[in-house]
Parts: sequence; structure tokens; C-alpha cells
Amino acid sequence: MKYCTKCKKIYTDTDRTACVLCGRELISNPNQYSPVDIVTANGFELERIKSALTEESIPFSVRECRDDTGLQILNAAPPENSCISVPLGYYTQTMELLIGIGALQEADELSEEDEKKLQEERTATKQELSPRKSFWIKVLSILLFIGLIAATVFLADIIGRFINPNFYK
Repeated sequence: MKYCTKCKKIYTDTDRTACVLCGRELISNPNQYSPVDIVTANGFELERIKSALTEESIPFSVRECRDDTGLQILNAAPPENSCISVPLGYYTQTMELLIGIGALQEADELSEEDEKKLQEERTATKQELSPRKSFWIKVLSILLFIGLIAATVFLADIIGRFINPNFYK
């Protein structure tokens, strides 16, 4: 069994060396307390899974999925999708429970074609922006932001002098 520390995903394929989703190197012997993302759910389904896990005394944590965070801050609404994680030691018991209640279907491995598509997307993303270019873009963005703030303050000062010239004497 191998584990991706970034995606919190388990791989049963022992020949695999990198995560399909993020490309990070997999570790071979994860700690039994390492969090594993089991399922993403919302609404009634989320509450149903939480109550089933609580009833079976399986420790779990619920967090907002990364993609939804910005919208939640703006809308102050409950999360659209929440990721449920359990410790690795409870992985098998949790999977059996979720399959038993119909929250999950039997796990299917990714087909070779899907795996190739994910790999191509990941390499295309890496080729679009190298770390060096990304660094310089961030530096340039920070400098432009500081310049924008300075220009705003300078412009406000000019407008203030125009409106009330005696105030600045």
C-alpha cells in the first residue's frame, strides 16, 4: 500500500511511484494515523455518512473542499462539498461501511487511458509555467500592487490639495 501525503489518497498498486492526481512521490509505509480522504459529499448525504461513522465509532474529520473555499467566504453559506477523512487505521472498516450503506460503490482502478490523460494534463500544466517564471510573475505582481497603492495615495494627496489648499500649509 502506498500513500500520497498531498492528496491523502491510498494506492494499492505497489509498482506505482507517483500520485496520479498531483504527481508527488508516494510513501510506502504511512503512519496508521495519517488522514485518508474517503469521500466528498454534501447536504443530506454528508449528514448520513457522518451519522454512520459516528454510530460505528470511527473517528473522522470534515473539511471544505479546496475548490469551494472562495465562494463560501463570499456567500457565508454552508459548504457545497465537504471532504471526509479518516485515519488510515480505519480505512478498511470505513470503506466496508460506506459500501454497505450505499454511499460508495466498489472501487475501480483508473483505466490506462484515464491515467494517461491525467499525466498529460499534469505535464501540460507544468510546461505552461515553470517555477522560475512563476516566481518572477509573483515578484512583478507584488511590485505592481505596491506601485498602485503609492499612485492612489499620491493621487489622493493631489485631490486633497486641490479641494482644500490651506489644509496642507
